[in-house]
Amino acid sequence: MSGRRQVWLVARRELRERSRSRALRVSILVMVLAVAALIVLPAVLLSNERNRDIGITGDTPSDLVLTIQAHADAVGTTAHIHRYDGLATGERAVRRGDVDVLVVDGRRLEWPTEADQKLKAVITGAIQLVAVRERAAAAGIEPDELLALVAPVPVTNVELSDVAGRSAGDETATTIMIGLLLLTISVYGGLVLSGVVEEKANRVVEVLLARVPARTLLAGKVLGIGLLGLAQVAATALAAMIAIATVDSFNIPAISGGVLAWVVVWFVLGYALYATLYGALGSLASRPEDAQSTAGPAMMVMIASYFAAFTMVAQADSVAARAISYFPTTSPLAMPGRIAMGAAAWWEPFLAIAIIVVTIVGLVRLGGRLYATAILHGGPTLGLRDAWRATNKANARASRPAATLGPAPLRQALSAVREGRQTMRGAGQSGQPRAVVVLTLIGLAVGVAVALLTSDVIIGVIAGAVFIALPSRASNSGPAAVRVDPDGRS
Repeated sequence: MSGRRQVWLVARRELRERSRSRALRVSILVMVLAVAALIVLPAVLLSNERNRDIGITGDTPSDLVLTIQAHADAVGTTAHIHRYDGLATGERAVRRGDVDVLVVDGRRLEWPTEADQKLKAVITGAIQLVAVRERAAAAGIEPDELLALVAPVPVTNVELSDVAGRSAGDETATTIMIGLLLLTISVYGGLVLSGVVEEKANRVVEVLLARVPARTLLAGKVLGIGLLGLAQVAATALAAMIAIATVDSFNIPAISGGVLAWVVVWFVLGYALYATLYGALGSLASRPEDAQSTAGPAMMVMIASYFAAFTMVAQADSVAARAISYFPTTSPLAMPGRIAMGAAAWWEPFLAIAIIVVTIVGLVRLGGRLYATAILHGGPTLGLRDAWRATNKANARASRPAATLGPAPLRQALSAVREGRQTMRGAGQSGQPRAVVVLTLIGLAVGVAVALLTSDVIIGVIAGAVFIALPSRASNSGPAAVRVDPDGRS
């Protein structure tokens, strides 16, 4: 059976087992709802601010109501007028919160607490215009001449950012996009890490390696979990687009359809790079609780890459930003930001893709060799230097190719592994998928809490991503692994 067929069988196994997890489904639902809420809720809150209830009482000019409504429409506010027969009735409505302000005799404004400056400017401008019209009529000035005299001069507001042609809102949207990329790559890279350590602790990897080459097993695991991650990214993006289309008043700058397509491409590339690294480093750990320490270098590289990309958003056209957008570990986070800010030439993303693809191919080869040596190691956690030395020695004396099976025997082996894993889970030996989902949910909660406390969405995204990426996962230790040769002999 060809290597591609083997990779697909392993990937399909990962898809089937992970997708059956109720915790994973809940996490996808929570992510979709969270993104939709982040888009819809601000628009709903803004729409509530656009609707204002205004009370009118006393001797009021006949055209004041129409003038107030016209001024409110000009600033994007809808004014609902309520008439009251007496001052006491109107003041009771103000105290109850039925109206935002009470206009008395067309001259006095009564507020429930502190005056709303925007609404005050709207009503005051309307009162002044009505008074000017009355004086103009008394002076014999025609209405058309008056309108020509008092017609407002349109003023355009432009918010400049550090990148020419982009606004401050573009920078904010780009920064949030980079944070979400970090979050998704770290979550699904962590799933690869936990899956590798789980199989090693449960000793099911010994059965797999007797039938599948180590490199094929690692590639299939990365592919299967990556497809799940891509499905969640697609579902989240679809929910975001539906929410944006539903709430017409909400606008996301810089994130166009083309930019979103590039985000998906760089998620795939970034995940493939870091997940392969996670899988190789995860094979060094003998127990699940040691997984985070062995994968620490990959986590730190990812966090450092994020901060490098975050810092360069405001300098997207600088030499430093261009350099990190080509470097393999930082390009998945830096290049999408440069594309969103319009600072990347058409050929630059393709050059960066070529560089990272070559890096991924080389990492799969090197990581596969490290994985093959370390995955069957039992006892204390294997150091990276010791594992690499053992890998070189094993390659020097290896002369037999790995045994392979046809589709039917390989499916039987995967089925046996699945049954063994379910048995071990029933005995309480594995809780990794549920722990990953719990960390994801807690990380979202931490990010939202930090964003609310600091009034800064960017800091909230960073806090949530770091919380998910860095904490260690506790789990029961598994028995020591037994060495199995590729031909199945122990």
